Amino acid sequence: MPIRPCAPSDLPVADAPWLQPDAGLGESRSLVEEVDGRVVAAGLRVRSTRDDADLVELMCEPGHGAELLRALVAADDRPVWLRVVPGTPTAHAVAEVGHVEVMQSLPPAAIPSGDPDVHAWAHGRLGSAERDGIVLRRGTELTLDQLLDLWMEAYLPAHESFAPVKDVAETRETFRTWFSRGLDREATFVALAGDGRALAGSMMTSEIDGILVPAMIELAPEHPSGTTGAAACVAATLLAVSPRAVELEGHVDQRLYMSVLETIPHRSAGVLTPMDMVRIQGVDAPRP
Repeated sequence: MPIRPCAPSDLPVADAPWLQPDAGLGESRSLVEEVDGRVVAAGLRVRSTRDDADLVELMCEPGHGAELLRALVAADDRPVWLRVVPGTPTAHAVAEVGHVEVMQSLPPAAIPSGDPDVHAWAHGRLGSAERDGIVLRRGTELTLDQLLDLWMEAYLPAHESFAPVKDVAETRETFRTWFSRGLDREATFVALAGDGRALAGSMMTSEIDGILVPAMIELAPEHPSGTTGAAACVAATLLAVSPRAVELEGHVDQRLYMSVLETIPHRSAGVLTPMDMVRIQGVDAPRP
């Protein structure tokens, strides 16, 4: 089962749209594993310029991927971050490599945005917000700097425990580039209380393999109208993108997020969630 650098002739590889040929990647690496001339695992290690760790993508069939992941992890002393859906071949490969620390856990969060029950839930949440005097502002009504301010207000405390931001200004500018390229302001909403306090936001920041992945940010979880405002943001975003596939991004330690998520009908595990963000540094010896 040879593991070798990815070549242009290997592409495309099913379920690995992120894969690139290894040649020309510089400090990044891409590898494939072959069985009888067929690619059964593929991985990409992307050198990060923002953090002291690199990002890894891994696709593998059952029983494969561990040796390829070992090679990617061992390519540098810097730790790697990896998205892992529990119970998948990727998760088994990660467990075999070892030295795994789960940094974030994302709960099941796939929502059928076109379902009538979801629409009824969303309209109910919007009605509750209106009765509480909460105002929803669409992303198009705010400047990029205003949206960045709100994002950073939520992002910094959320990452204190596992990936503290070392350079706030540099991180903010990184997000400016990301927002400029990919933020869908039409499907982004911020909830304001009657006193003008920003309560929460639902920002349509990314799409992964055709699935929309809005991120809900908590801005005032202890405010009396915090839950109502957060639910209204999610409701407005779901209605704005209906009937497209949606998987909300949030973490199990976000109390406000979880309280909203648990009320949405027909929530399921989906394709991307539940998902763990794991950190790996070092490798175990291969099994005999």
